[in-house]
Amino acid sequence: MRTDKALIFDFNGTLFWDTEYHRTAWSAISERYRGEKLSRKESHHLNGRTNPETIAYLLGRTPTEAEVRAISEEKEGLYEQVCLANLPLSLAPGAVQLIEAAKQQDIPIAIATSAGEDNIRRYKQWFNLLSLFDEEAIIFDNGKRRSKPEPDIYRDACKTLGVEPRFCTVFEDTKAGILSACSAHVGSIIAVASPGSDAETIKGMDGVHALITDFSMYSLE
Repeated sequence: MRTDKALIFDFNGTLFWDTEYHRTAWSAISERYRGEKLSRKESHHLNGRTNPETIAYLLGRTPTEAEVRAISEEKEGLYEQVCLANLPLSLAPGAVQLIEAAKQQDIPIAIATSAGEDNIRRYKQWFNLLSLFDEEAIIFDNGKRRSKPEPDIYRDACKTLGVEPRFCTVFEDTKAGILSACSAHVGSIIAVASPGSDAETIKGMDGVHALITDFSMYSLE
């Protein structure tokens, strides 16, 4: 039985292929605060995590709220510079077409991302997201729920759409995100092998039904 009564998309590395942009910014932060760049293995481990979690990892301790705020602003400023140096920005190949097809078929859609509010504000502007998604269906890190790989954000996304998790399809590019969707008992998980993702790991994870390299590979028909 098909489970795509609703589609839920991770954003970074899934709808927007910016994994390498984040890695560049976090690597600069890593070099500044611990004297070494972020390795590829570390980048894969941290993909899908929130800023406070990544900052704690880099500092090797629990940061203060002031440290999280300051380092997050520093990192996101670097990230924005990298993004704007790579204009024009666009969503992943085939993503807009799939989203529009889902809307035409009245299939509910949502975003469930570890990105914070400042980046969501940027994405709304850069990609005109509100022409594709209802604002309440753009679910981001509000600092009030447990982050991926905990199931909270996907449970909240399903609840927002009014669809049971077992009837939802999630698109994810990270191990943490796939674990989150699995723990939320999502019916179908599609791994997205975007540039910079750990495709070898995610394609073999429990709960993954398919691996795509382009959203045109996923059909609602």
